[in-house]
Order: sequence, then C-alpha cells, then structure tokens
Amino acid sequence: MRKILHIKKPSMQANKVVCVNAITSGALLCGLMSILYSAAGNFYWGALLILGAMILDGIDGTTARLLKAETLFGAEFDTFVDITAFGIAPAMLVYFYLFHDFGTALTKAAIHPVGALIALAIVLSGAIRLARFKVVDEDHGMSGYTGMPITVNALCLAGIVLFIEAWKAKNGWGAAHPLPAWVTLQDGGWLSWLMYINCVICLFLQVSPFKYPKPTNTPIGQLIGILAFVGLFIHPKTAVISCCYLVPVTLFYIYVAPFWYTLKRRWQEKHAA
Repeated sequence: MRKILHIKKPSMQANKVVCVNAITSGALLCGLMSILYSAAGNFYWGALLILGAMILDGIDGTTARLLKAETLFGAEFDTFVDITAFGIAPAMLVYFYLFHDFGTALTKAAIHPVGALIALAIVLSGAIRLARFKVVDEDHGMSGYTGMPITVNALCLAGIVLFIEAWKAKNGWGAAHPLPAWVTLQDGGWLSWLMYINCVICLFLQVSPFKYPKPTNTPIGQLIGILAFVGLFIHPKTAVISCCYLVPVTLFYIYVAPFWYTLKRRWQEKHAA
C-alpha cells in the first residue's frame, strides 16, 4: 500500500515570523512604489509612501518583539528595506523633484549632474550608516545611535516635499491660499538652497561620530507621533498639519539632539561618580 504523505502544519512560531516578515515586505514595497511614483512625477505619493514605509518599519520591529519572533533573517531583511525605502527612495524623490526636467523627450533623457551627485551621496551615506550600525552599535540602538539614523534624513526630505505637494493638491489649502513661489523649491529660490545645505549636512551627520539619543518613549510623545503619522494618510489638509509637526521636530532632533545627549551623559557621569 502506498503511504499517505502528511503535510506538516506550520508551527505557531513560524506563523509569527511570517507575519512579521510580511510587514517588513510591505515596507519594502512602499519604498519601491515611492521610486516609481517619483519617476512618474507624482511627488505627493512618492513622499507619502516613504513615510508609509517608515510606519511599517516601526511596526515590524515592535511586532517582532511582542510576538518574540525576532530572527537573524528578519534583521538582515530589515537592512535591505532600510537602504531601499530610506536611502534609494529619498534619493530618487530629491532628484526627480528638484533636478529632473519632465518637459520634452530630449530633456527627459538628460541626467542632471548635480542632482545625480546628491542622489548618489544620499544612497552612499545611508549605506555606510547602516553598515556601521551593524558593526559599531553593539546594542543596536537600544541606548542611542552613533551617527544620525537614516530614517531621520528620509523623514526630513519626504516631510518637506509632502508638505508642499499636499498644500498644492486640488482639495488642499492651496486652492484658497496658493504658496509663494519661493516655497515650492522647484523655482531655485533661497528655500531650495537651504534644503540643499540641510541635505548635505545630514549626509555628513549620518556618518559622523556624534551620538544621537533614541526618540522619546514617553506615552504622550508616542501618542502625538502616532496621531501625526495617521494624519498623513487621511486628507491632504491633515497631511499639511502633520508635516507642520513632524518636520520641525525632525530638524530639532537633527541639530539639537547630539548636544542634548552629550550634556545628559556628562550629567549622569558626574552624579554617578
């Protein structure tokens, strides 16, 4: 008689791991779709999907810890998500938003040298930051970070672009209150130069030896952050309001957090002695 093959059912632990990796896959797909939308000139969704990937990236880590489904595969998979969604996708968003000419077929094929240089620098800086995170940060960011996290630069760039594009949306605030030309970034005004400078500084901060603290874990801070991220996806007007909170907080973290972290550590060492 033939033996009947019994297919073994996946264990509960395997199901938990699959669930976490599915969330991570969603973050990766958001990053890839952001690149496609940016290349097509739809910068609203190009920026929004980067922020969506950021939400999923935070959820998968939290879910893995709650379900006790942390694996080496998941950690490696997460690294590829980070470089795609927070390295390559923001680089493409910046390039197509600020430098690419969507005019004639001839200009579409041309590559802007300065834009290409900035895009390459964003990806290279992000890759170095992620590689060093795995090698240098032994506690993997549990007590702080060496260099600015790659997600912070992505949040800053995507948040600024989303603010402008959400404002200009058909059902946004721009219908009654158009933005001044210098705020659009695409007209070569002084605000666009500030964005270039901020972008370059962030690239150096990512690979710098400066210590950055973990974002606040207080319940109030987490609640405000969650509400701000949820507001991004409700309506262009709520997206503008959310960006008005997220972008200034991100800039504060970029430029003030390292000094705050250093002062706090010195104070703790002084009182521990």
